[in-house]
Amino acid sequence: MWWGIPASWKVFTKSAFAEFHAPLWDLSSRTEDLSNYWGHLSDSKQTLIEKAKNSSRVQADLELQRDRSKVIREEIVRLRGLKASLSELESSLNLGSAQQFDPIVARVSHRSLSGWWQKITVRKGRAHGLKSGLGVISNRGVVGRVKSVGSRSSEIELITNPSFRMVAHFEGDDRPVTFQGRGIALGGIPVGLALDVPHDLNPTPEKPHTLTSSDLSSIFPRGIPLGIVKDLGEGEEGLFKSGKVALNLSLNQLTEVTILVPRQ
Repeated sequence: MWWGIPASWKVFTKSAFAEFHAPLWDLSSRTEDLSNYWGHLSDSKQTLIEKAKNSSRVQADLELQRDRSKVIREEIVRLRGLKASLSELESSLNLGSAQQFDPIVARVSHRSLSGWWQKITVRKGRAHGLKSGLGVISNRGVVGRVKSVGSRSSEIELITNPSFRMVAHFEGDDRPVTFQGRGIALGGIPVGLALDVPHDLNPTPEKPHTLTSSDLSSIFPRGIPLGIVKDLGEGEEGLFKSGKVALNLSLNQLTEVTILVPRQ
């Protein structure tokens, strides 16, 4: 039946329907808004108190974060100042940061391990960038230092040589001690001596202490093994302890070593 009604009448009817309902829709919307408004006003006292507490907590947290941010900024400034002071101190003491090295591998051409001489000769010299005083290591630990340099060969003083001394550390302890060579014992066993050892260090045969290189020596990086200490006794003056260092047996059969050249 609706399809048979003229189009002009349909338009008039729709318009009249919309005009008739518009005030009702408007009134319904306003009633809903008013209801929400009064609903908020009629919140219980407890609800309002909770909202105030939440607001206070948020504000307190914001203030805390501001204080923390201020403390962090001040700490950053302090640390930067400390870093600058350390750099200045290193420069004044000529310490520098941890030394880095370039390795030069050299083959052993001769060994001299008598009671008087503890040295080896390698097939590298000045032509390969070597000079006296450089540290020498192997895959087993510290070997010694370059004593003299020729054009294409160099003489290495082994750590067993009584004239060899260096600063060392016990593994896990930062306090410096002194290592000195003690030659080759009966049976071809290379030995050394640990001196100036603090009294609270107590190695035993069951729990020996490992002696390692120290970066205070300037020619070796920190932590390269020197040997094992199984016992310590009173030193000559009684202020420190001392004891034998059992060195690696491979010192007697070295065929190849690595010479450490400080990186500029």
